[in-house]
Amino acid sequence: MCPEDNADDFHPAEQDPWALRKPDWNTWKSVKQARLWQAVALACDLDPANFQLFDNPQLARLFKEPPRQFDDLLVMAKGSIGANGILKLISRSDEGLEESEVKLSNFATWLKSIQHKLPAQFPWLSEPITLSNMDWPWGRHETDLLRKLAAAAQRFWSNYDPADPTTAPTNQQVIDWLKGQGVSERTAEIMATILRADGLPTGPRK
Repeated sequence: MCPEDNADDFHPAEQDPWALRKPDWNTWKSVKQARLWQAVALACDLDPANFQLFDNPQLARLFKEPPRQFDDLLVMAKGSIGANGILKLISRSDEGLEESEVKLSNFATWLKSIQHKLPAQFPWLSEPITLSNMDWPWGRHETDLLRKLAAAAQRFWSNYDPADPTTAPTNQQVIDWLKGQGVSERTAEIMATILRADGLPTGPRK
C-alpha cells in the first residue's frame, strides 16, 4: 500500500515527538483557572504540556524561540494587565507575570476584547463587560488627570516584574514624564507615589 493511501491517518504529533500538540480539551474544559502562559497556550490551540518538557515548569527555559503566535499573545497579555482593567490576576507570582494565575473566563473576556480568534473547542465563555471591568480601573469615569495616570501606568509599570526590581521605574522618571504632559510637579509626585508598587524598596535599582 502506498503512503498516500493512508494520508488521512497521518497525525504529525504522533509521528514527530517534537511536533506541538493541541490541547486535550476534555481535560481542560473543567479547569477554572491557570497560569497566564498556560491560558495563552490554550488560546493559541497549543497544549500547555508542550512547554513542560523534562518536567521543567519554567517557561523561559524551555524554548529558545517559542512559537510566534504564542510569544506575541503572551507579550500582549502581560502588557494588558493593569492597563485596561479587563484582564486581572487572581494571584501574582514572584516568578513573573507569566507564572501568575488568571481566571479562564476572565481571560476569555480579554481575548474577546482584542478580537482574538479562539480555537473551535475553546470551552470558556467570556464574562459580560461591565463598568467594573471595562476601563482601567475606574469604569467610564474619566478626567484629564485620570487619563494621564493611566497612561503613566501603562508606560512605566505594564512590564514590571516583582521578581526583578530593575524593571521598576524610579519615581523621578514617572514625575518627569508626567510634568512633560503638563501635570504640575506636586500632582506628578502624588501620582507617581500612587503608581509605585507596594513594598518596592527605595534607592538605586540593582
